[in-house]
Amino acid sequence: MTPILIAFNACVYAAVFLLINRNAALMSLLVYVVATSIINHFTDHFEAIKQVTIITKNPEEVVKAIKKELNKTCTLMDSYGAIAGENKTLICYINYFELSKMKDILTSNPGCFSTVSTIDEIIK
Repeated sequence: MTPILIAFNACVYAAVFLLINRNAALMSLLVYVVATSIINHFTDHFEAIKQVTIITKNPEEVVKAIKKELNKTCTLMDSYGAIAGENKTLICYINYFELSKMKDILTSNPGCFSTVSTIDEIIK
């Protein structure tokens, strides 16, 4: 659909440029490009998948809370911290709108350290 819209808008801007007013056509084109880039930036942000990496000594409670609150599962891996020693690393994939619930889960479980990354693509 996007290529069709771009082609249609190109025709409209070309017609306005040639037939009506060059300055108005160029200003409209500038507004269109800026608005499109801003909209794409924000919609890509909301549609992106988030990878939450959690390091904890008590993974059972965190996994239960994630399953209960978000209906998601996690991948568990053994890890070792230079200061903390033996840990478990949990990896969970959520969407942008589930991020606040995930933060609530992690703040209610003391001793968790987490990072959030944006994932461009998941291949199944």
